[in-house]
Amino acid sequence: MKKLDTCELQILDCTLRTQINMIKSLIASICSANIDSAYARKMIDMSKNEILEIHKKKFKYWQGKNGNWNSYFPKDNVKPPYGRLVSKTTQEKLDTAIIDYYLNEDKTIIVPNFHQIYLAWREVKNLELNDNSILRYDSDYKRFFDGSDFENLPINEITENTIRKYMLETIKEKKLCREACKKMFSYIRNTIRYARIEKIITDNPVEFLELKQFSRHCIEKEKTTEEQFFNDDELLKIQKGLTELYSDRPDFMPRYGVEMSLLTGMRVGEIAALKWEDVHEDYILIHTSIKHNRLKNEFHVGDTKTKKSRQFPMCDEIKDLLKRIHRVQKEYNCVSEFIFTDGNGSYINGQRISDCMKRLTTHLNIHGGGITALRKTINSNLRKNGVPVTITASILGHTPEVNEKYYTYDTSNLAEKQKIIKDRNAKVTSLVS
Repeated sequence: MKKLDTCELQILDCTLRTQINMIKSLIASICSANIDSAYARKMIDMSKNEILEIHKKKFKYWQGKNGNWNSYFPKDNVKPPYGRLVSKTTQEKLDTAIIDYYLNEDKTIIVPNFHQIYLAWREVKNLELNDNSILRYDSDYKRFFDGSDFENLPINEITENTIRKYMLETIKEKKLCREACKKMFSYIRNTIRYARIEKIITDNPVEFLELKQFSRHCIEKEKTTEEQFFNDDELLKIQKGLTELYSDRPDFMPRYGVEMSLLTGMRVGEIAALKWEDVHEDYILIHTSIKHNRLKNEFHVGDTKTKKSRQFPMCDEIKDLLKRIHRVQKEYNCVSEFIFTDGNGSYINGQRISDCMKRLTTHLNIHGGGITALRKTINSNLRKNGVPVTITASILGHTPEVNEKYYTYDTSNLAEKQKIIKDRNAKVTSLVS
């Protein structure tokens, strides 16, 4: 290898500085979304290749007899082509180490921090999200990272141990449940992944981290089984409570919405969106739902949660409720195309029904499982009576898998269980005689 003179070394060093600054500028442009990312990545690759060529002109670069790839890094008081020996098992790993050396050794380069890379990732991710999801992502970031030292760390200084330490400290400090821990870890993983895709970093500090390493330190906040549904006594209290409240304000529609949920297990958005034209002799057609855009705080009529319509079977109790609602609308001159009207020709939003249910359970001094607990109750009652899971799932508008995992509970009381045991043991003992 030809030994370079001082002038040649100066020229190479100047070219090296130019390429490093080029990468620095491109990384900053990617983070601020001021450049086409595909073009920027191409230019970064070109600059990195130029850095490699300059390095090979200054330092020895070879494959050893053992198959390893070797080169020298700059070392104080040692002139090129020698320096600090570096050996890697593959040429790709050696090239990566060379690039990382120059970028990390260059103290003038401004490496974007975690927060900046997160924002760059979110700019792309937001294209997949609706407004409610965007609001949730923003809220999660504030909860997990806002104001922390972690968000200001340069992305290339974040290591596996950095992540592990911050995750564990945050889990304990904020008493995170498993679901929150999962979200936090996913934000870190996706931000790191974005930085690697954009070639801002080459290492992957989350490669050997797993959610289970953190979730076992979480605090579970699950409700007791008794709070997941309403027993017969509680259902009776809710019915009596509604009857008493109707006399106070007969035209207050959210209370009728609670009763509709009690009889059908419909979601609050589905109840609020019901129109009189959806009512048929043998069924109610459920095909719309009131949606709340929390980012803009706006409501609109949209699809059901599953984006599918379904028919809910009609019965005398539901017919009686609908007759009472229609009678009240005529009496108070607020007839509307919507069954649960706001009194001005439009609909009430589902949140008003949920809030009404919460106030009612608080007043009755029973647990605040809300409308979801009513859905779980009607499902569990049907399953207890031998109705197949496919039918109950179809009635409530979700999959059999969701039905089994989240909606089916043992609603039988102690007397019923005693009878089951008594009948079983009587049968067993009769075998002896």
